Amino acid sequence: MTMIDKNFWKDLRWRGLVYDATPGLDKDLDKGVTVYIGIDPTGDSLHIGHLMGVTMAKRFVDAGHKAIIIMGGGTSLIGDPSGKDAERPMVDYKVIEANKRKLKKQLSRFLDFDGKRVHMIDNVDWLGKVKLIEFLREVGKYMPVSSMMDKESVKARLEREQGLSYAEFSYQLLQAYDFAVLFEKHGCNVQMGGSDQWGNILQGVDLIRRKYEKTAHGLSFPLIVDPKTGRKFGKTESGSAIWLDPEKTHPFGLYQFLINVSDELAPTLLKFYSFKDIKVIKKVLSDWDKDRQGRLVQRVLAEELVTTVHGEKKAKQSRKVAQVLFDRGKERMSRSDFEFVKLAIPHMEIKSKSEIVIEEVLVELGLVSSKSEARRVVEQNGVSYELFYDKYFLVRKGKKDFGVVEME
Repeated sequence: MTMIDKNFWKDLRWRGLVYDATPGLDKDLDKGVTVYIGIDPTGDSLHIGHLMGVTMAKRFVDAGHKAIIIMGGGTSLIGDPSGKDAERPMVDYKVIEANKRKLKKQLSRFLDFDGKRVHMIDNVDWLGKVKLIEFLREVGKYMPVSSMMDKESVKARLEREQGLSYAEFSYQLLQAYDFAVLFEKHGCNVQMGGSDQWGNILQGVDLIRRKYEKTAHGLSFPLIVDPKTGRKFGKTESGSAIWLDPEKTHPFGLYQFLINVSDELAPTLLKFYSFKDIKVIKKVLSDWDKDRQGRLVQRVLAEELVTTVHGEKKAKQSRKVAQVLFDRGKERMSRSDFEFVKLAIPHMEIKSKSEIVIEEVLVELGLVSSKSEARRVVEQNGVSYELFYDKYFLVRKGKKDFGVVEME
């Protein structure tokens, strides 16, 4: 029998992972619970924002509880309006099926879906079969329109010119129904989600209370916003997402994104994402506070998360390449390091050294916007390049911009 960690709630509180919770959840944890989070496969990769919910599920499992991941094959056909300024475009059935296959593979890196303590279930299994009259009788009759209208996401959309479609308005019914099905068939009694999902979560809690006259719980964790920039965590400066698929965001790109997290946000992220013991985290924070220039918190965070997402080898390789590029480390990059990093930084191919005209190379690599800017940078001695293994030219512009020129 799996032992329940009696200090688990205290651990979650210390890390700041409890934003909202229904009364009595902390006491019910002592008996063991089954939690669930939902992920709609509207994209072909998880992004770093999804990782918050996934790591929360893993924390519950590690503490002796059970977890269910709902793959929203049904709800993704509608789309959650929460936090959206306009209606999502409808996603094709075939696209959703392809996305589900990819996401299931990614999720398996973080959770062991053994069918006993961790399950993955697709809500299309019941949403795809439900009949309208049956749904309205079994779910709709228990859902007051007043509470559905009271949600902030609904109010905000109704005030805009494009409004809110009935399809999107009904999403909260579908999510509540998911919880009811999991409660009845799988004994799931806790739904988790980001703080923007709290209204939807409470709809499910209320549905179970009204329909079954029993208690279920909701738990929300904070949405992460960088206090320095005001940007939602998980976006680059250009606004693009940080993906967990290495084809969309290279492991080195993820590593550098985390290394460059602001000092204002880094301690929060370490508490949220790290599985290190509280005592270890406190020691890291204490050492970092004495010398923030060394970016210890960011380095610990980057290494742990890249290891979690892409494996220890990619994490170590990312750290080594970063040290060589940015810290001017003494260690040279190996051939495999160049093959690794050329996919993450500007890269071009040439046939021979004679083709190298540095001004043209700088433009081609995207390190400057024009030949005139390139000439100016060269005249100011702001560019250097070095040949490695008679194959790779590592081009440096200033301290932070790099490119690789590869000879065929």
